[in-house]
Amino acid sequence: MLLAVFLAFVGTAVGAAQSLDDLVRRDAQRSSALRTQTDLQRLLTLLVDIETGVRGFIITGQRPFLQPYEAARHDLDQTYGDVRKRLVEVGTSEAQLQRLDGFLEERLAQVESNIARREREGPVVMRDLASYADGKRLMDQLRYEIEELQRVQQWRIAEADQATRAVQQHTLELTRLLPGVGLLALVLALVALTREQRRRDRAETALREANANLERLVGERTSALSRALGRIQGFAVELDRGVEEERRRLAREVHDQIGQVGTAMKMLVVALRNKLKPKVEPLVDELQGMADETIRVARHIAAALRPPLLDELGLEAATEHYLQQLGRQSGLATRLGLPDAGLLTPEQASQLFRIIQEACTNVLRHAQARTLTIEGEPVEVDGREGFRLDIIDDGRGPGDTRADASGLRNMRERAALADGSFEFGPAPGRGTRVRVWLPLAGQHDNNDHNDNRKAAPAPASP
Repeated sequence: MLLAVFLAFVGTAVGAAQSLDDLVRRDAQRSSALRTQTDLQRLLTLLVDIETGVRGFIITGQRPFLQPYEAARHDLDQTYGDVRKRLVEVGTSEAQLQRLDGFLEERLAQVESNIARREREGPVVMRDLASYADGKRLMDQLRYEIEELQRVQQWRIAEADQATRAVQQHTLELTRLLPGVGLLALVLALVALTREQRRRDRAETALREANANLERLVGERTSALSRALGRIQGFAVELDRGVEEERRRLAREVHDQIGQVGTAMKMLVVALRNKLKPKVEPLVDELQGMADETIRVARHIAAALRPPLLDELGLEAATEHYLQQLGRQSGLATRLGLPDAGLLTPEQASQLFRIIQEACTNVLRHAQARTLTIEGEPVEVDGREGFRLDIIDDGRGPGDTRADASGLRNMRERAALADGSFEFGPAPGRGTRVRVWLPLAGQHDNNDHNDNRKAAPAPASP
């Protein structure tokens, strides 16, 4: 009996040792599959970050929106290298790995191409539905391949779990030969399982904390970017306001200095002419002509820097005077309708006047038009009250005008400074239409602010 007990003990020990080895191997298989599955999910998350960053940059054209893309791109190579190494170790087919390589390389090349096109071509890239569809197709294929690989890893986990259960059953049967050994093995197994569960709990807790920290960091960085954008926009508004103030000052200086000097010259020449009568030297006539030219140039420079009518009588009067000069110089027939321009703040009126000047310059240079119409009225857009301005010509149309041309960019930036929108495209029927919309909400606050910042009066005409 002692020999039988010894042999049973030895057999149980050997069987238990073999079972333990099998359990260790299966646990290693399961751990490897779990790590591979986690790395695959990490790879998919990086691809989504790349997609999110590129989409934000294509929509806004602002480099800060590429931060998720750049961060994900920085980690992608290392992550994918680890994933591929694990996939090779677990026997993934070379064909499947090559498909994953090809889809990933093609998608990254497409993303880099889209970024380059957005920097080169501007917002027109958003209308390229074919590129969007191709990118969606590649992302769907990448998701499919990654999900397939994850399913394989899940199958490996299930297989390891099933094998583990079989080994445990076999061990339980062996331990019936020696209850004490079986009880000890059970205790050890429970201890091992408890430790494993505790490790998993700690890992899950760490993962949740990491996710929470990541969300917090993303929120903080998003808030910081929003604040920075607000400061930049505020700085741009203040800078434009300062430019207008400087224009007013220069116009006043031109009027007070050059205009008065020209007037004094003219008065001196008139007095000199009266003294020389009846004999008048030709040089006196030339001096009087130079004095008149000085007065005219001073008036022209002052009006170009800051039209006096814009501050004295408002946008409609200043635009009407500008169009009259434009018609005399170019022969262009003009029509104007701005009956409600008084709803605009002085800063909004100034921005619209500069946009009108830029648009009229483009019409004279490129449109080959005969008629120019400028109309404005209060309209509601997306539940917000605003003022819409249309500048329409009957010329040859926008044609192949680049969306990032300097004139269009200047008008678009001025509309953005006033918290408005800008559109450029073909007019109904024929020609080109420039449309600007500025909000009227908060008008009284803006007026109070402008009253507190009392602007210097524009110079009167000499």
